[in-house]
Amino acid sequence: MKTVVLYASSHGSTRRVVKTLAETVQFSFDCFDVKNLTDSSSMGKYDVFLFFSPTYGNEELQPDMEKFIVNFRLDMSSKYYAICELGNYYGYEADFGAMKIIRHHLEKLSGKELVGPLSMDSLPKKDWTAFATWCGKLNQTLRETHE
Repeated sequence: MKTVVLYASSHGSTRRVVKTLAETVQFSFDCFDVKNLTDSSSMGKYDVFLFFSPTYGNEELQPDMEKFIVNFRLDMSSKYYAICELGNYYGYEADFGAMKIIRHHLEKLSGKELVGPLSMDSLPKKDWTAFATWCGKLNQTLRETHE
């Protein structure tokens, strides 16, 4: 399955997580910073979409990701997605900001969730163990889906 990572990063933290993804997973993917994409028309060739975005303030999506996802137009009925959000908070896992917003748009386009979302809090520190577990689920699910 052809996979793409779409991410937004204002200060580099999300970009570093995406770089770690490349070192952790057992599948290849194309990768784009959404601020460099003008529209989603070139995305039809992908089967799996992995979204990485920080959440700011009161559950606000990073501006580049918000602009991209609001204008994202693609029939997702045969596509899968997974979401990893980063936030400067701890203990609000039930209130995922980026995840809720991105998932809402993808569900409207009939996308199917590949694995459950991951919220990587950056305070007091990033949970790399949870990230590794999430990557393991991605590896397994993509392997099973491909068979």
